[in-house]
Amino acid sequence: MSKHRRGRITVQSQPTGAARGMQRMMGVVHAVFGFVFVTIALTQIIPHAGLIGLPFLAAGAFFCINGIRLAVSKNGMAHRVGYDVETDIQRETIVGIMDEVDNAPSGGDVEERMKQLRSLYDQRLITQEEYEQKRQEILKEL
Repeated sequence: MSKHRRGRITVQSQPTGAARGMQRMMGVVHAVFGFVFVTIALTQIIPHAGLIGLPFLAAGAFFCINGIRLAVSKNGMAHRVGYDVETDIQRETIVGIMDEVDNAPSGGDVEERMKQLRSLYDQRLITQEEYEQKRQEILKEL
């Protein structure tokens, strides 16, 4: 029974245009509410209730700092999403293609072997480590 090649694709997205503007506006709102929380904690809660106001102060400080960070960040908040994928190409097929790269005549065909190897890597059929290992093997033959 053959196994399929598994991998993980990570995509990073950043807000653009109107989404970036909305994110900055939300940062301003957070900063204002955070400042209000800090002010209330320092002037009303802590003087009357003591240390019970510390969580309120900490929450306000967090909202204020996070809001400022959102409001002034250049590209907004980038986030990464990972997807586990399984290709339709079976492992034995990839091994067969790699053997073709290995068994190609050396000498003048090094450029062709390197192109073929790069094509396998670009199609995500081999990993970065496999690519580098085969690349070094081909270069040693020169």
